[in-house]
Amino acid sequence: MENQVAEEVCLKEFDDWCDSIGIDHDTNEMNEEDREDFIKNRNTLIKACKKGRLVFSAGKIEYTISDLSPDGFKGTTLEIGQPTGKIFTAMDNLKDTQSFKKLANVMSAITGKDVGYFDKLHAGDWRVLQVISVFFITI
Repeated sequence: MENQVAEEVCLKEFDDWCDSIGIDHDTNEMNEEDREDFIKNRNTLIKACKKGRLVFSAGKIEYTISDLSPDGFKGTTLEIGQPTGKIFTAMDNLKDTQSFKKLANVMSAITGKDVGYFDKLHAGDWRVLQVISVFFITI
């Protein structure tokens, strides 16, 4: 798929989104490991933004499921608003070894979709939603 949005626009919108929900995005203040992880995760979101599947706006994200996911899912837009404490309670009572289940619960908390919804998505869509969840968890 050809890029629909300039990278500079996506980076600016990402920074504005981070500011609007309280995510520290100053990589100069991060240690090397955190900086590498942050940039890798940011780049996942920027890639989706450039393709026109992810739109940042003040306090929310809209993500459109790719055509790689099955019928009934592809083309569906998920609205993800401000993070709340629900993202943390979504991880309660799960073992430390259940990291993907925890992330699916967080994805459910931020989108309002049932946890099983995410099992049916293409791995690329799952990855974008996982990254958004990780940003929320690290606030």
